[in-house]
Amino acid sequence: MKFNLDGLAVYFPYDRIYLEQYQYMRALKQTMDAGGHCLLEMPTGTGKTACLLSLITSYQMANPNCGKLVYCTRTVPEM
Repeated sequence: MKFNLDGLAVYFPYDRIYLEQYQYMRALKQTMDAGGHCLLEMPTGTGKTACLLSLITSYQMANPNCGKLVYCTRTVPEM
């Protein structure tokens, strides 16, 4: 699925996107546009990985000079 997020063409791996996922990606995009850092939290099973990776790869395709984008995650056994 391809959709527009504040002027960015985002390639999402599923046919449907939930409102919470859209809001999550929008907050992340606003932070990236501002050049800041971001810490976002969503409950288990809400599609965080799909949201982050689809937004980050779409953002890098549209902004090849944006620099490095680092995605870190931690699972319960790593705590």
